Amino acid sequence: NSGAPAPPFPLAAPPPPGTLVRMKFWVLSLLVIASCSGALAWLVREKTIPGFLTTANGEMVADWHAGLSECRAETGLWPDVSDPVTFGARVFIVEGADGRRIPGGYMHGRPSRFQGGVVYDVYDQPMRFTISGDRLLVASAGANQLWGDADDVTSDSARERYKPSTLTQARAEAQARALKKK
Repeated sequence: NSGAPAPPFPLAAPPPPGTLVRMKFWVLSLLVIASCSGALAWLVREKTIPGFLTTANGEMVADWHAGLSECRAETGLWPDVSDPVTFGARVFIVEGADGRRIPGGYMHGRPSRFQGGVVYDVYDQPMRFTISGDRLLVASAGANQLWGDADDVTSDSARERYKPSTLTQARAEAQARALKKK
């Protein structure tokens, strides 16, 4: 006996052959998965979502132009953009043939955000409406939220979507309901 005290716990046996290699493989696999997840998150955040927002913003500008143009075609006047109460009443409160309100009025079936007398784009920035005689220009500052640069979206440049008058369609449905009641 060497006279040295025995350790209070038995010494661990060396790992079986190949264990360290398997542990390295798992650690390396986790690092690869984390890297791929980070790259995918960056791709979605930086490339995909901005593209969707740009498209949605252009469509919203086109929808507001279509809805307000429909209001003018039907009433003969542009809604008063400078007075939020009148603007909201003329654009959103429209009755169908059966006397019931058509949800959304001229913006029926079109995405819109009108709050506190202000119309907002998809970036939560106020949109601009410019009326000059027979011409209406709807504008959004775009993704960078700065006016007067290349990413601004106007109703002149927004891709018009073929969408038949949603209000006319809603009125036709209201008329059909009214006829069914008789």
